[in-house]
Amino acid sequence: MQNDYPAIKHLVKEFILNHKNQNDSFSEVAKQLFSFQYQNNQAYRKFCRKRRISPNNVHTFTDIPPVPINAFKEATLACSTAEDAEAIFMTSGTTNPEKKGKNIHQDLEVYDLSMETYFKDCMLPDLDRIKLIILFPSKAEMPNSSLAHYLDLAKKQFGTTESEYVVSKDGFDMERLKQLLFVAEKTNEPVFVLGATFSFIQFLDECSEKGIQFQLPTGSRIMETGGAKGKSRSVDTVELKNKLANLFSIPSYACGNMYGMTELSSQIYNQDFKQYFLKQEQQPSFMKSPHWVKTLIVDPETMLEKPEGEKGIIVHYDLANINSVLAIMTEDVGVKEGEGFHLLGRAEGAEAKGCSLAVEQFLSSNREDLT
Repeated sequence: MQNDYPAIKHLVKEFILNHKNQNDSFSEVAKQLFSFQYQNNQAYRKFCRKRRISPNNVHTFTDIPPVPINAFKEATLACSTAEDAEAIFMTSGTTNPEKKGKNIHQDLEVYDLSMETYFKDCMLPDLDRIKLIILFPSKAEMPNSSLAHYLDLAKKQFGTTESEYVVSKDGFDMERLKQLLFVAEKTNEPVFVLGATFSFIQFLDECSEKGIQFQLPTGSRIMETGGAKGKSRSVDTVELKNKLANLFSIPSYACGNMYGMTELSSQIYNQDFKQYFLKQEQQPSFMKSPHWVKTLIVDPETMLEKPEGEKGIIVHYDLANINSVLAIMTEDVGVKEGEGFHLLGRAEGAEAKGCSLAVEQFLSSNREDLT
């Protein structure tokens, strides 16, 4: 049924671009996408059949069974072959270098549209372009990194010609970063510093040790993207935000956070800068998904949605994830609040056991393909 791919891609693109009646139509688009993935994604189809779920008995998007995120390390979850892919994004393999999750993209048209639309909405609502200083290696150096592709897009679509990378596979050029920040102070040109969390932590330690602080121009901002696991010491997110705001002498609302993962095709952001720009009442910092992603907080054993204020496992329904699976159960713990959620960290205890059970259920449904 791969000949249906252009039609389903067009449907999702229209949904991303059209902001009207989204709540009414999300399930309709999700059901059509699920039908496409059920027919074309063999490993996912076996998982669904084990649960006695098919397009015939899915009535709303919550009926679509989410795949545990570690399943991407155990099976090929794709509607097309790797040979036909424009891109294959792979996880870092921090936990187990022998097993890396793979998200196979037949093309990147919807992925790029998703990134550009919500990045602009949340992080650059006031500007078309700004000088970007990127704390991560380039796409050329890391072609299988979804984050490298994401930051390359940001540079191309929203960066000025003076934008540049200060991290490469050879290391982090902190002296160059300091130089660029001092130039911004002198020229009064706003800058946008963005990249992996562990690089920001390294830079914080360097500047703290040497007693360095910057006075960045009005309109400057930063955005850290997670990814500190196994790379540096752990820092509480609120503490990190406060320290970065102090280091760069920028208001806390100008400190952005992006939540994303290789296995998804969309990103989620805190809403601080957008609230400030729209002159909305500043609320406690929370993450909010774009309208083409539904994020639920669930009990990992029952898969029932948790009431607001109760912690559970985060499940994303991402319409932009066309070529793999739209429903993914993460190993992250969150709490729903209003239209968004708070990210609390990795699953432990009962939540972790529930996630492990979900992986085992996936493996049992695909056992003959994995032996």
